[in-house]
Amino acid sequence: MRVLGGLSFLGLLLAFLAPVSAQEAFPTRPIRWIVPFPPGGPTDTLSRILAAKLGEVWKPGIVIENKGGAAGAIGTDLAAKAAPDGYTIQLGTQSTNGSNKIFYPNLPYDPIADFEPLTLLGTACMALVIPTSIPANTAQELVDWVKKQDGVSYAAATGSSQHIAAELLAKRAGLKATLVPYRGSAQAQPDLMAGRIAFMFDNLPSALPQARAGRVKALAQTCATRSPSAPDLPTMVEAGFADFVVDGWYGMFAPARTPKAIVDKLSTDINKALKDPDSIEKWKTLGFDPIGSTPAEFAKRQKDDMAYWKQMIEYTGVKVE
Repeated sequence: MRVLGGLSFLGLLLAFLAPVSAQEAFPTRPIRWIVPFPPGGPTDTLSRILAAKLGEVWKPGIVIENKGGAAGAIGTDLAAKAAPDGYTIQLGTQSTNGSNKIFYPNLPYDPIADFEPLTLLGTACMALVIPTSIPANTAQELVDWVKKQDGVSYAAATGSSQHIAAELLAKRAGLKATLVPYRGSAQAQPDLMAGRIAFMFDNLPSALPQARAGRVKALAQTCATRSPSAPDLPTMVEAGFADFVVDGWYGMFAPARTPKAIVDKLSTDINKALKDPDSIEKWKTLGFDPIGSTPAEFAKRQKDDMAYWKQMIEYTGVKVE
């Protein structure tokens, strides 16, 4: 009886320790990384740079899936409904995992309840960009030019921070401008370069490479202070537009109920990759300023921002039909 009892105790002990060992070895198969926007945009670019570095740690590999559509809601819903085992993660934004809930009351997921925040990657400052064919080199010169037209079009993903920034400019400057909706920045850029669109607010990681290549003009940025990645680009406030500050964020998420040990490991690994010296050089080129955080810090930022964006949406009158 003593031997049987000992064996029973040993069996229970091994059963208890097995999950811990499995978590220490995590991951043991490829991780699915969902990008809720089409290829070529800032969320896709950031994902691929981070994934390349994380692939050195997560040896089984990473599979990036671009699931664009519905202002990011399709891919985000897919991530929300994935198994909470750490093998599906999502690069989300202020809109996909925040203000979309304000625009879409019947959103199929809850940006707070259905996710475990992993880390705040960085803020999503934007640049006001225009075609090189428009005779303007400052934000005010653009406003003066637009007022001489019968009306112009601007590009944005409906309900995004870019949409809100454009409507804020139109409201403050008294412009007549019409939204032309796009699924993401990568789809809008060709029309902007061709002059079919007069302006757009594009995230710095997407806008700066195009501006540096001379394909578009960058007139100002929407940060409260100049981004270290774009020190020569004035803020909208410096350009003469008082209280014009619009910035969102990029962050990593796992489905709700993912075990804490796995959440902590994912967060730690992503933060290390974010601040890796090789990655830092790439972030500078893209105009992205990495931040990093604990899951708890990011959760607080996510909840606090909901109130801020609700005020911005109400002020600009942006609606999603």
